Amino acid sequence: MAKPSQIQGIPASAGVALGEARVVYSWDTLVPERSILPEEVPAEKLKVDLAIEKTIADLTRIRESAGKTLGGATSKIFDAQLLIAGDFQFLQKVKDGISKRLVNAESVYSSLIEESTATLRKSRDPYMRQMQTDIEAVGKKALLHMTGDNPAPERRFPPNTILVAKKLTPAETLHYQELGVAGIVTSEGTAHSHMALIARSLYLPAVVAVERAQNKIRNGVRLIVDGGLGKVFVAPDDALWESYKGRVSPDALANITRLSELKHIPPVTTDGHTVELSANVELPGVRDKALAECGIGVGLYRTEFIYLQSNHFPDEDEQFEYYDNTAAQFAPHKVVMRTFDLGSDKYVEELQPLQESNPALGWRGIRTSLGIPAIFRTQLRAILRASTRGNVRILLPMLTDIDELRRAQRVIKRVMVELRNEGVEFDRRIPLGAMIEVPSAALTAECFARQTSFLAVGTNDLAQYTLAVDRDNNRVANLYRMFHPANLKLIKLTIEAGRKFGKPVSICGEMASDLQAAPLLIGMGATSLSMTPGKLYSAAALISALSYQEMKELADITLAAATLKETENILRQFYEKAKEKAPEAFSEPA
Repeated sequence: MAKPSQIQGIPASAGVALGEARVVYSWDTLVPERSILPEEVPAEKLKVDLAIEKTIADLTRIRESAGKTLGGATSKIFDAQLLIAGDFQFLQKVKDGISKRLVNAESVYSSLIEESTATLRKSRDPYMRQMQTDIEAVGKKALLHMTGDNPAPERRFPPNTILVAKKLTPAETLHYQELGVAGIVTSEGTAHSHMALIARSLYLPAVVAVERAQNKIRNGVRLIVDGGLGKVFVAPDDALWESYKGRVSPDALANITRLSELKHIPPVTTDGHTVELSANVELPGVRDKALAECGIGVGLYRTEFIYLQSNHFPDEDEQFEYYDNTAAQFAPHKVVMRTFDLGSDKYVEELQPLQESNPALGWRGIRTSLGIPAIFRTQLRAILRASTRGNVRILLPMLTDIDELRRAQRVIKRVMVELRNEGVEFDRRIPLGAMIEVPSAALTAECFARQTSFLAVGTNDLAQYTLAVDRDNNRVANLYRMFHPANLKLIKLTIEAGRKFGKPVSICGEMASDLQAAPLLIGMGATSLSMTPGKLYSAAALISALSYQEMKELADITLAAATLKETENILRQFYEKAKEKAPEAFSEPA
């Protein structure tokens, strides 16, 4: 029997999954070399053409399936693989190799794939590593067609299966989700790989970069996957298992549609206090329509994922199409568009790579945007053009100083003048918000509240910077605790600043999606919670069963606590009582 243990990886897709491990091993492209006669060369070249035709057909079907499941924006991730599959120059090299070496097609193709990825494999550049993954994924499909060794269709997995693998391609991620996996753990990968983007679009909890996961975890062992914190619990004891049960990520679409069953959206407490709930969105998808129909807006649109899914900055018209479609889909409900939050762990391929010893404290967020003014202006033009319905808001990420806000405001004003001179319509009173996610911003929140329309607290980074804890560092990730008294006091300072100047304050990040945290944040005075769509029903049902008064009392008691242990005990006790008042918040969709 496996011993209980905890493994730290990198958070790739938020949410919690409980189940049994299913370990899958990568297919190795071991292709034997076979000499051929000169008269066999045309047949070998034809084998390449037929295999590529089938590969392109496979990828096209996957892209279409992804479009139906995830929406057109996310399905474009597969465009890169289609371009690789049909690369004329590469395929000509394969055919030339067959003629010159007089060996079988699959041997030449395999060796050239290896040659193409050898340098990429050594690179620390996430963009290059993603290219390596895409090339290998295409090569694997093509070689299977050349050898005729296509695997038999797989059956659906048993319920609550956690997939454990070395790495997964976007297509494999989509395929395994269709087979019923509840969560994913991989040994390799990054938080912003295409595989991670697909997992997030599917609301599939995932943890990547878990060292030697497929060797440390055995088939059939019980697992807890916490995709928000990047933790994998192997063979957890019953107490830990039970404590995580209420946090399991439900089927997102089913829970979104359940919102229509509730009496009030936005939810209203038992003593008449209304709390706005909104969704975090990375890429437009098929769930957007269901959210809009249930009266839910977008509290955080992470626009950088438009860049990350294609590895280039879309031009103004392409961005406008994304933003305008989203604004139209959700109108009249708000859509808060955070400008590109790049740098740190989100590599900017079109710029020169930076050698930063601590990227999290380096050139990222608003610093990047102000440092690349042409790209910033292009994005602002696209957002402003999409604002004509009056429901779009702009949010600036990782502000640390009021001067950064003023510099950004000057850029926005100049762009507005340009558009006005061109006769382009836009919302001239578009609300501008400040993202409060570093201690310096929280401590000077009054300055930001005075000069903006709203504030948004990014709880993930705020806790990381406040506690000096890198969540992706295995040695210290266990010290990342969002209920630490210092973190709670900074959130409270921000909320009080908003209240003083009559500005709404929303809470984003993992904390807003946590049902233990939601009553506390509302009691502290937060006006809005923006969360993972799959958690909206549970949060709304819970809020509707509680009074604002008891949540304010919870906040007072919690903020008075001196230690982390005290705050966690207070919140745990309140949570257990809340579950009795709102059992429907923790029930599964019918």
